Amino acid sequence: MTWLEALQQTPPLYHGFLAFAGAIAGSFASAAIWRIPRDGMTIWKPARSHCPKCGALIRWHDNLPLLGWVVLGGRCRDCKVSFGPGYLIHEVVLAALFVLAGRSWAADPAAGGGPGALLFVLVALTALWIAAAIDWQHFILPDSITIGGVGFGLLASALVPAFHLWPDLGGRAPWGIGWLGLDAASPPVQQALASALLGATISFCFLFGIGRLFSYLLGQDALGFGDVKYLAAVGALLGLEGAVWTLLVGVFAGALFGIANVSRMILAVRRRRHARGSGRAYAHSAAHVGWAVGRVIPFGPPLILGTTLLLLDPASVHRFFFETWPGLLIR
Repeated sequence: MTWLEALQQTPPLYHGFLAFAGAIAGSFASAAIWRIPRDGMTIWKPARSHCPKCGALIRWHDNLPLLGWVVLGGRCRDCKVSFGPGYLIHEVVLAALFVLAGRSWAADPAAGGGPGALLFVLVALTALWIAAAIDWQHFILPDSITIGGVGFGLLASALVPAFHLWPDLGGRAPWGIGWLGLDAASPPVQQALASALLGATISFCFLFGIGRLFSYLLGQDALGFGDVKYLAAVGALLGLEGAVWTLLVGVFAGALFGIANVSRMILAVRRRRHARGSGRAYAHSAAHVGWAVGRVIPFGPPLILGTTLLLLDPASVHRFFFETWPGLLIR
């Protein structure tokens, strides 16, 4: 019996362990999100967490996940400046994601999961949350996560072939490995590694080409290179099919988010102009300004949403695109 199976025999203990581990990961993510975009700082340097305002070191008992933020009321013990809700949000979200991962295929041996698969999923979820938050704030997808994700995906593929084989989908071969002379009867590790290499290479080339094409047509950068490297990392971890579904979910979610953001900006411009007085003349309409400002959104978070859905429930995503969506179109 593995440690995972032993914990699963006591559900409250199992879920509590995952939630606590997720909160710890969220505390780590908070530091990473703050440090990675800033020059002269790394995840490991400085070694101790400190207040971004006054520079005072955070005491160990104030750095306890969830509890530390609540006890301090979200403020620095020394200068009393508010930390904001971000630290608490990171810990709560990752705690919830870890619990969901513990209820997914990755923790079910019958679906190809187990301790190794779960560990890779938990690490991936932490990295994905860090990348989403940084891209949201700074329009940057860090190389440590995108390029590093390619190596992570290859390692995961070698140790946990189920990331590419998806056993609960009938044991079919991953997309594209037939081009390399492999099929469903080939050794699982060979299938997974071939799928990882093809997924990373084709995903990178395809999205790079799409980005260059639309940049040329629009006369401006239409897609960041970080997004291209990110999809290559997804291809390495989840194969060509995983990269395709990630891209489709990302495009759909990005379109919805873009529409919502443009609408929000139009309303904000109208409210601001109304507050200043309706008699003033403006060079452009509120709709024009709202469109110009609101349409500029990071593509990383929508892509990361797609990857997260695939990591936690690949079978449902597969069924949606092959069964549910075609059924809706036929109707």
